[in-house]
Amino acid sequence: MQRLKTLSFSLVAVALVAGCSPKPAAKTDAPPTTGKEAARQEAGKLVTELMSPTFTAEQQGRILNMGYFMAASSLCSDLEVDAAKMGRAVEAVLALDPAGETPAEKQHKHDAVIMFLGMSSGAMIGSHIEDKAVFCEDAAKVKGGAPDTHLFTAGPPSAPSTAPVPEEAAKP
Repeated sequence: MQRLKTLSFSLVAVALVAGCSPKPAAKTDAPPTTGKEAARQEAGKLVTELMSPTFTAEQQGRILNMGYFMAASSLCSDLEVDAAKMGRAVEAVLALDPAGETPAEKQHKHDAVIMFLGMSSGAMIGSHIEDKAVFCEDAAKVKGGAPDTHLFTAGPPSAPSTAPVPEEAAKP
């Protein structure tokens, strides 16, 4: 019996050592991402990891996309999310779920979509608050596309953005 315990311990130790050995780094020609872009990628990775137990990769992408439009409407005074378009986008995410879910499961998924929309838009707002002008220019270009390719209202927003302005941008 002692021999069996010793052998088992030895095998576990070898497996742990083998598993802890350094893995060769993936070879890429691009330098590693640093600074704000690395922080943006990390925030996106965290949000998608949190979504993964509940949503497929396609659903996660759609939720992040909707979060982008919500962030743009919060940061950019000339952009506003169209509530009807957003509602259809949420329903499209939920339509990707398998048939046969109970009403409680459907409600859970709906609540999760709303929660992750808030998380993704908040992460994007935080990631772009310091480069708000560039972010808003890019979002305005998206709004300039065909109306069925974005979630913005067609006309001017009904109310100005209440997003905070970074101190650097507020100074003359």
